[in-house]
Amino acid sequence: MKIFLIFSLVIILIGNAVEGEVGIFLPEVVVIPENSTFSVKLRQVENDEFIVEPDSMTAIKSSITNYNLDTKSLYIPSISIGDQHYNQVQLELVTPITNPFRFRLVSMEIDKNILKNVSATLETKPVRVSGDAADDPAIWIHPIDPSQSLIIGTQKKGGLAVYDLAGQEIQYLPHGHFNNVDLRYYFPLQDKKFAIVAASNRTNDSIAIYKVNPVTGSLEDIAAHTLFVGLKDITYGLCMYHSLSSDKYYVFINDKGGAVEQWEIFDNGNGLVDASLVRRFRVDSIVEGCVADDVLGHFYLGEEKVGIWKFNAEPDGGNKGYLIDTTRKGNLTPEVEGLTIYYLSETEGYLIASNQGNNTFTVYNRTGDNEYLGKFRIIANKVLGIDAVEETDGIDVINMPLGEAFPYGVFIVQDGKNVDPVENQNFKLVPWEKIADALGLKKESSYHLRGKGQR
Repeated sequence: MKIFLIFSLVIILIGNAVEGEVGIFLPEVVVIPENSTFSVKLRQVENDEFIVEPDSMTAIKSSITNYNLDTKSLYIPSISIGDQHYNQVQLELVTPITNPFRFRLVSMEIDKNILKNVSATLETKPVRVSGDAADDPAIWIHPIDPSQSLIIGTQKKGGLAVYDLAGQEIQYLPHGHFNNVDLRYYFPLQDKKFAIVAASNRTNDSIAIYKVNPVTGSLEDIAAHTLFVGLKDITYGLCMYHSLSSDKYYVFINDKGGAVEQWEIFDNGNGLVDASLVRRFRVDSIVEGCVADDVLGHFYLGEEKVGIWKFNAEPDGGNKGYLIDTTRKGNLTPEVEGLTIYYLSETEGYLIASNQGNNTFTVYNRTGDNEYLGKFRIIANKVLGIDAVEETDGIDVINMPLGEAFPYGVFIVQDGKNVDPVENQNFKLVPWEKIADALGLKKESSYHLRGKGQR
């Protein structure tokens, strides 16, 4: 006679959960047969193996989980371990029932609907001006020593600030009310290649252009002239795109009316940068945050009250996009602000968005239909005295190791309320592994568009 056993499960936590090398530590689990009124405890004996205590019967009535006799697998729909929540847990029987039960952890999924908590480990010095002044960061990777990399942050009441990885300001450029900033590598200037930085200047509705001096790390203005844009409303968000198919460089810039322009930038023959308008399109309401995927050729745009749009990034890609997530019935909340991409490889990675309205960040798969992967917030680091992050505008992320403090890269955010003590706004830095571990994401530091030994 074939016997089918159906079980359910209750989690009873004892102390703090501990993560082993192979699996998750389950302090105590209760397994309950569906057609019975007793339960037994599932106890961990190794990193990924558990046994059912033979003398742990307890009277109880419940039914949630099932055990499949054919596959010898115990399936658990959801469990909570400390602050972490998991779905679709599978345990496999590895010894005969009479020994008694012994299971090995096979797989599980982190619950995407549970908000995760991470904390920053470093912050920059406050910006020079009070009020809503800081906005958007970009990370420049040093060509030889990544620990000497720099953070470039906009100060929309004055210009650009450059910080080292200790958070100290090392350069300040009072060149206008700069809102968003982005950069790309290998930009050709005469017979050399440089990292090039673009920023949206709200003072005169133009694109500011700089190169990074690879020796000093300082920014040098290389615009051939003032690069005025054609937007009718106030110049706002900006991001860059390097087409790997054509090897051309572009700047996307938008305004508060929802209009977007795409400008090709190029060497004017004298080592300075000029620009030419190649494309216009729009959405229905205010936009700002944007990011382009250089490898896959996608352009993402945050319509603050609506959601995240996805377009073809090539200038001949047409003006029709589609929403990958929304604020109405999706995983976003207004205001949708900064966007950035974490590259794992040429095809893998994550798209991240800041939700200013509820101080959270949403993560999506970089490929396919941009599957939603989870949400996190940045809480206070009481040990280091770094406050929580609130009302974030711009964000950036990098996967390259930046010294001992950031072995898998770093996620950088603008903090709209820099408190405890109350100071001007600044930028907070979160090691990537904190986010990856919280959401069950990958950590890969070998791939980057920066390349090695390039300026």
